Amino acid sequence: MEAIPATPAFGRLLDGLRDSLEELAEQTCAHIYRDVESYERITREALRSAVARNLRTALNALQHELVPRPETLDDAAQTAYERYQEGVPVEDIVRGFRISISLINERFVDLAVSLGLPAQLTVRGSRVMWGVGDAFTTRIITEYHALEVDAALRNAQRRIELVHRLLAGDVPAEAVKLGIDPGRQYAALRAELPAGAHAESVRQRLEARGSRGTHRALVVAEAGQCLGIVVTRPEIEGVPVGLGPFVSPDELPRSDRTARQALKLAQRLGRDGVQSVEDLGWRLAAVSRPDVWQAYYEQFLAPVLEQGAFGEEILATVRAWLANGHSVQRTAEALTVHVNTVRYRLRRYEDLTLAALDDADDVVAITWALELGDPSSYAL
Repeated sequence: MEAIPATPAFGRLLDGLRDSLEELAEQTCAHIYRDVESYERITREALRSAVARNLRTALNALQHELVPRPETLDDAAQTAYERYQEGVPVEDIVRGFRISISLINERFVDLAVSLGLPAQLTVRGSRVMWGVGDAFTTRIITEYHALEVDAALRNAQRRIELVHRLLAGDVPAEAVKLGIDPGRQYAALRAELPAGAHAESVRQRLEARGSRGTHRALVVAEAGQCLGIVVTRPEIEGVPVGLGPFVSPDELPRSDRTARQALKLAQRLGRDGVQSVEDLGWRLAAVSRPDVWQAYYEQFLAPVLEQGAFGEEILATVRAWLANGHSVQRTAEALTVHVNTVRYRLRRYEDLTLAALDDADDVVAITWALELGDPSSYAL
């Protein structure tokens, strides 16, 4: 677009606008204070300074009939930063600028009419004004969003650091400000995020369901996991969660060790939802004794696995026998085989392992070996 001709009338119009800047700034401040409630907290000096910047930007664009690109509007970025720090919502910042541009556009039109500026040039100038408004709005929203993202990232990092301190047994003043009660019991929590899971959604659910009344949980997402402390057991499906015992805040390191182990064991066993000492029972104790686990594996599982497909049939039968209360009849029905087939496989299991299926100690050891599998694939 060709620049608006530098006619004497247009020159006088620009001079008139420049002479009106102080008056327009006062008028704009008055309108903003009246119409935008969130600006009540902004000092008149700060607002006048921002408004003056806005008006100079508009006047410069009008003089050159050139709508600035949003990325060049550093004054808009500065305004966004100042208002963000003062807690003004982005939509109110945009409203404030729209008030500014509307008032200067009204003054432009009034001067254009009084000075006899051709209607075509008046329309072109007015379009420039609103183009400035659009560019300013774009830069404000972009800058404000970047500030929000940056603040959210900083806040998330602070929360992560705080959770790590709590799980280490340290209860800083910041934790108390967030509602963590040093006199209350909490449980450490560790959750593994499944592939494709939305980390923030899982984190929010765990935190909400792990809270009780005014006593709040604190859960963060980090490196594919959710971790934190909860006031109550947070029921959730589709996500493996390890939950430690409820302890005083200074004992949270012990709770966290149990939560880590419970999560690891839950993943090994293919369990999801919350898994605690109550849910995993003896299995948590079992994995803490790799020497005993290895001995049980070598006696009660490895010799049968060496038999290949037939060994798998034997193990499936032993598992079914255990699940059906040691009843050969119910085991046969569950596997849809003859009772003699069940008896034969159970005898072969005893022959291969030297186990006695009527011995309670051996049955415990067999259950341990069958459920937990090869210890070499489990890192403590």
